Amino acid sequence: MSIKVKDADGTDRYYETRETGNSSEPFQSVVPSYKISAAENEIFKTYEDNVSVWQKGKRLLKFGGNKDLDTGVSETIWNTGSNETYKTANDIDIVVSTSGGDTQDIVIEGHTISGTDLTFVIQTATLNGTTNVPLTTPLARVNRLYNDSGTDFVGDITVEDNGTSTHLTVFGTAGENQSRKCVTALSSQDYYIITQLSGGLVGTISANVVFSFQTRKLGKVWRTQRSFSSIGYTEIPLEPPIIVPPNHDIRMIATSDTPNTEAVAEFAGYLAIIT
Repeated sequence: MSIKVKDADGTDRYYETRETGNSSEPFQSVVPSYKISAAENEIFKTYEDNVSVWQKGKRLLKFGGNKDLDTGVSETIWNTGSNETYKTANDIDIVVSTSGGDTQDIVIEGHTISGTDLTFVIQTATLNGTTNVPLTTPLARVNRLYNDSGTDFVGDITVEDNGTSTHLTVFGTAGENQSRKCVTALSSQDYYIITQLSGGLVGTISANVVFSFQTRKLGKVWRTQRSFSSIGYTEIPLEPPIIVPPNHDIRMIATSDTPNTEAVAEFAGYLAIIT
């Protein structure tokens, strides 16, 4: 069954409903919220792209941690520390552990680059302890890695560009089986409608941390879209949402006024595909 709803610009759009199996509530609407519908309309008005959150069907939450922010130094919220060196070619090509006991299957999510276009790629690999394992598809961006086996990681897992620089770290020695990297990238086919930011401190240290949510079009400089400070933990619902166009890098960075500060952050929202 479909229903007709007017968009923010007055355009009629049709959305499906589906049965939930509950006799007291037989249908569930899939009409997007006004916030999302208005964002889709803004994308069309600004970029002349028709997009659909519904057709993409994917929420995206990115979170990360940095165990050691230095005083007055802006660093990315990710396990590796400091800031990533971004690649302009598909040079990220190996994954390796610090422990010979790690032989688990893993899943890696990232992007390849061709010219100024990014393409989303999911691939699998099998660790071979401290021996470098080549990626089936070398990447320009690596955004997520997780353990796809029934055995915990023993060592720390890193994804690197031939041993030159590290682009993702999983602290298996700390019991983690999933990367914590508050960074992502967008393919040439996706917009990102970001509805919430958050960040804060870990532990009992007394510090003030300034978080900055930044985006960058490929080949351009970083731009701060929103900043906020926290002495505990702060959540910011975004109204209106932040809209990030295709072929952009996205990251959360932070600066502390106290040495050895541990901080965490995340951003969340909905991907919208160009239709």
